[in-house]
Amino acid sequence: MYKRRSATKYRGVLNFLKRRLHYKKKINQIICVLIILILIFILKRLNNNLSSNIIQIIDNSIRYDFSIKKDGRVILDYGKKLLILPEKALSVINLKNNPKYLPPIEGAIYNPFGQIKYLDGSTSFNEGVDVIPKEGKEPISIEEGIVRKIEDKKTKGYFISIEHQNMTTVYGYLVSVYVTEGEKVVQGTKIGSLGTNKDGNKYLHFEIWVDNRPVDPSNYVNFSQKL
Repeated sequence: MYKRRSATKYRGVLNFLKRRLHYKKKINQIICVLIILILIFILKRLNNNLSSNIIQIIDNSIRYDFSIKKDGRVILDYGKKLLILPEKALSVINLKNNPKYLPPIEGAIYNPFGQIKYLDGSTSFNEGVDVIPKEGKEPISIEEGIVRKIEDKKTKGYFISIEHQNMTTVYGYLVSVYVTEGEKVVQGTKIGSLGTNKDGNKYLHFEIWVDNRPVDPSNYVNFSQKL
């Protein structure tokens, strides 16, 4: 009888210690996630190539370290959700710091920036936005710059790249071009005209590149502004 009680008491103590260790491990993992989030927030505020590379390394490390641990799967999912919050918050902060340029054309965004899912299940990444222009409008340069490249993409029409002080803008789906390579343009310069698609609509494809990577034009351009 005494031995049975001792064994029961021993198992109770052992289970208690296991629970303590389990909770301690979870708490440590949560602390690690919070530290990483704070570090990412600071690095994002720096907004340069080095910080972007470090953030990518951290992100890859998070995905690897936690994905191989079954007991950390719940924290991984929660941590990934938390990672989205600083990104959205930083977008709001960046919007206050970045000037809002004139839209390249007056109209409504048809396809937004980012991954697009089609009805057949396929996906593609849109490096800019596609705009359905207001009738009679033609695309303009959103800022002073130099025309660096004019490319004929056959069925997609002409694509014009204009280099500005801190970014490069790209204008696509043009049926005709009003500028030449090497030409200096100012804000509001008409750069070309749009052709009619097979669905009867006209579209302008517009991209913004910063540090050799595409960014969401909606964070830089006020598309609701009338011209």
